[in-house]
Amino acid sequence: MSVDDRLYSWSARNGRGGGACGVTSDRDRASEHLDRALHALAPGAHGFIQLVRLDRHARKPSYIYGTVIVCLRCDTSGEAQL
Repeated sequence: MSVDDRLYSWSARNGRGGGACGVTSDRDRASEHLDRALHALAPGAHGFIQLVRLDRHARKPSYIYGTVIVCLRCDTSGEAQL
């Protein structure tokens, strides 16, 4: 995967099926979105950032998911922990 093709998928979920997710080309922006989403959810929420790239050969736009590079869990105080 070239640096130009690199995208970052972020996802935050709580235990009840709620959450948020998205894709951005900037790792810092993905971290900011994930942090904001985790703090909006109840303690115990979890999230991750994963490398993705656009599948240029697919008939419909889709992503190819790669390595998870960050995993976080929101502890009982509401702080995100690695």
